[in-house]
Amino acid sequence: MTEDAATARQARRLATLAAMARPVQHELNNLLTVVFANVELLKRTAAEGAPQRQLDRIQQATKRLENATRSILTLSRRPVPEAVVAAPLDALRVLAPLLHLLLPAPGALVLELPEDDPWPVRLDRAAFDEALLTLAREAAASMPRGAGLGLVLAQGGEEVTLLLGWPAEAPPMGADLAAALAELGAVAQADGRLLLRWARASA
Repeated sequence: MTEDAATARQARRLATLAAMARPVQHELNNLLTVVFANVELLKRTAAEGAPQRQLDRIQQATKRLENATRSILTLSRRPVPEAVVAAPLDALRVLAPLLHLLLPAPGALVLELPEDDPWPVRLDRAAFDEALLTLAREAAASMPRGAGLGLVLAQGGEEVTLLLGWPAEAPPMGADLAAALAELGAVAQADGRLLLRWARASA
């Protein structure tokens, strides 16, 4: 198979997956609705103490499953990479469940998002998603146990800043992580109002 044929085949495969995302999400919503409704019914009659705590854990786990699956399906529906006017806050909200999957230990990800939407910027959402997920994956492989990667989204005037806090106790960024950071920086620089800054967190 030639390189062009392989690329075309991969593009068709991605298009098929993207087309499947909406019906899969619809089916997932139907199934989760049944789970949530029945757990609520059980909670009304379950005894206090351990039974209620077990049902609460089922609710929490199901909600995490819903958020992670919705994020994956949203990414799979992302169109061919192109720059669009978008709010970075929306992008980070969609990615948050997947970032927590990549950095699953307690405190491994500190994500600070504003309540209000910052100014929208011209952003290649597909490139932003891929760069940030790559950054989180590389950080998970580099950070020592118990360290936390900080991501803070803030607005000042008409500038939107994504601040990356690298743990003080972590080793210097390796080549793979530095490349991921550079990729994210290139995406951010595509619009003059989205700034990427990084600094070592204080010990």
